Amino acid sequence: MSFLTHLFPSHYYLDATSEVAFRHYIVQSTKNTMQRLVLLCVVLLVLFNLIDMSLGDNWFSLNNLTRLGIVLLLLIFLPCSFKLSAATYTQSWLALCALVIVLLNVTFYAAAQYFGKLGEGGPMVVAIALTAIPIFNVQQKILLWLLLLACLAFLKYCTATDTGWSVFYLSITILLCASWQRQLDILLRSQFKAVRLETQKAETDQLTGLFNRRSFEQRLQQKLQSLTPDQQLSLGLLDIDFFKRYNDHYGHLDGDLILVHISRLLSQDPNVLVVRFGGEEFILVEQHSSEQPPTLLSIPQQLFAQAHPHSQSPFGVVTASLGVVTIPYPAAHYSSSELMQLADSLLYRAKEQGRNQVQQQYITKQQDMAKQP
Repeated sequence: MSFLTHLFPSHYYLDATSEVAFRHYIVQSTKNTMQRLVLLCVVLLVLFNLIDMSLGDNWFSLNNLTRLGIVLLLLIFLPCSFKLSAATYTQSWLALCALVIVLLNVTFYAAAQYFGKLGEGGPMVVAIALTAIPIFNVQQKILLWLLLLACLAFLKYCTATDTGWSVFYLSITILLCASWQRQLDILLRSQFKAVRLETQKAETDQLTGLFNRRSFEQRLQQKLQSLTPDQQLSLGLLDIDFFKRYNDHYGHLDGDLILVHISRLLSQDPNVLVVRFGGEEFILVEQHSSEQPPTLLSIPQQLFAQAHPHSQSPFGVVTASLGVVTIPYPAAHYSSSELMQLADSLLYRAKEQGRNQVQQQYITKQQDMAKQP
């Protein structure tokens, strides 16, 4: 069973979460390609009809009518597909392709009746054309290829159609295409994995593993825009008290360990976006209910309770000061610079008033921003 699983890269090459992200990425990045492929198929099908009619076939023959039916299906479904989610998009196209394959086999049957024999080229072209569809992985294409092969076998063994060597050549074509598609699946996932890794490196702090300043702006805007009427957003700026003294006394290696410990503390709540702003400063962003205070207000107290020794601090342990600005819905019109400036002012006030504490400010209207210290 594991051997069969290993044949399909979508089952083993990436973890489950990354595989979902990859499929979403493939759908979003290839929609224009799908559109061009559909239009190309439409043009080819119409061209085949014109050629057949120029050779004496009636426009209302089974062959031509089936092709026109496929053209209508594709043109109707194409604009509708852009409104579908990534998962539904793939499954819908898979179902449509299966229907098109059945209809194409009707054209094979009609062509064989008209010419007296079915040539090998038609089914092979369909098999190769399926390989060009970018949103399907190897197992999905195998299902479509097997459907094509089953339909062709039906024509061969259940009707009087002379299929010649079509079944044999189609089988060979499917094996070759499946092997090529598996390698392509691996290559695409490898490329996605590498790009994602580089993106993570660019967006995360090397020491703590937290998001860095570079990735902060986009993520803050996402939270501001996703805020709901029953929520508030709190942005906090946290600074470790007397951290320079700590580094001078204990050394920078121990200082790095403290940064790692504090990063783990800040990351305990998955609902809080944590960013290392630089040095010993961290940004905290939390969406929370309007009825409840943000959980990040308790962080200085939690850090004090961990009791990391700091002989150069008047508190005797490592502590932190925190400035928090809280804004209501709607929040999309607030800028990160405004929020950061106010949080920095509140942090400065916390330091002035003795450190190891939180200073919070609620903003009821955007005009109030200018009135704050």
